[in-house]
Amino acid sequence: MTSSTVGVNTTDFLADPLGPATVAGALVQQPGEGRLLWAAYTTAHDVDIPGVTSTLACDETPDLIVWGPARDCLAHRYVRDSSPGRRRLWTLTPQRLALHTEVAAPLPEPSQGASLLAKVAKLGRELAEKVNETRLRFGANVEDEPVALPTLEPLAEIPRSRIAGFEVAHRGDTPVLRLRLVDRSGIDFLVGMTDRDECEYAVGLANGEPSLRPGARAEWVAKLAEKSRKLAERLVRPGEQVLLAGTNNHGYVGVQLGRELRVPHAPLGVMPALNLTKLRWPRPAPTSQNPNGWLDDPTIAFWVQADHAGRDAVALADMLAHTRGVARLVLTRARLALVAATKLLATPPDPGPPMTSVLELPATRIRAVAAEYAGHSLPPKPLLRLDFTDGSTLRLRDPIAARQAALIGR
Repeated sequence: MTSSTVGVNTTDFLADPLGPATVAGALVQQPGEGRLLWAAYTTAHDVDIPGVTSTLACDETPDLIVWGPARDCLAHRYVRDSSPGRRRLWTLTPQRLALHTEVAAPLPEPSQGASLLAKVAKLGRELAEKVNETRLRFGANVEDEPVALPTLEPLAEIPRSRIAGFEVAHRGDTPVLRLRLVDRSGIDFLVGMTDRDECEYAVGLANGEPSLRPGARAEWVAKLAEKSRKLAERLVRPGEQVLLAGTNNHGYVGVQLGRELRVPHAPLGVMPALNLTKLRWPRPAPTSQNPNGWLDDPTIAFWVQADHAGRDAVALADMLAHTRGVARLVLTRARLALVAATKLLATPPDPGPPMTSVLELPATRIRAVAAEYAGHSLPPKPLLRLDFTDGSTLRLRDPIAARQAALIGR
């Protein structure tokens, strides 16, 4: 992961593709395959093999590095036919490491001699393109359309019998997930991971350990996290000690309310009138209706679990959904507050402070605060987890707040 989608005050993953583990789950379904262990996207690779010339551009950062004693070693054979520039999906199961590649978009049909049906189809496509021109685009994701599954085809696979093991290694100061093959060649996966924590989590997944790791320190966001916490001191009362501060988080709220799954969640309680423009985000992927599907959906920033609507986490979910994530979560020793610009209120007080708490809970209602990794996609995104005394839970996909939470009590 990089900091390109994370700032001191804002977290925004709306332009990310659907997480690789969700995509992989639809592709690796051979008899006896076993459960998916981890999955990762790559685009650019480098080589560290005597006699093999790198094709990596000078300004490119590799997602993986192939290494070995000589040309045609096992690792080289598995990646040498990969087309440069196309996104690839690596999927580890107990049986194999599968490699899929993105299917190139079809070329436009020639217009000469086209049938009437073809011309009508072309006109329909052109009209659809004109409609889409008015929609916002977030990478490949489009306003008011669900995040889509990419089209991929199989390219290669490494049987588990040829895999000697996985470990955390280093290339210079950079930690990597190292795959060792039986012929003493291997592949170093970077895939956006910059912290040893992330690589250790990936090794745990590869070894079939539970896909949850508390204490995600997220070193890459350390400076941003401390700056964000200090800036948040301006949002609270004089003398209050800020323990952690979330960001403005662009994304929907999902709620597992007993047996009811609410994706995206709409507030259940009475909400204040706000000055808001039309929401122009992509819609959640259909796969977010599956268990833990939200973890791979770039449009979902918050997740709540509760047994009924009267729980504290649901109250937070209501306000986060209502304010569309622009209300920042701030935890002090005295309270948990959602803080937003006063001008967001349809009828702000006059005179009024620049920032207003739109929801507050006593800090005594919080049972635990933790940072964690979850899911099977690499790189893992750090989550902030708040457990309340009433048994409900709120998770935020917020690396800055997760970093701050990991340091509480250290």
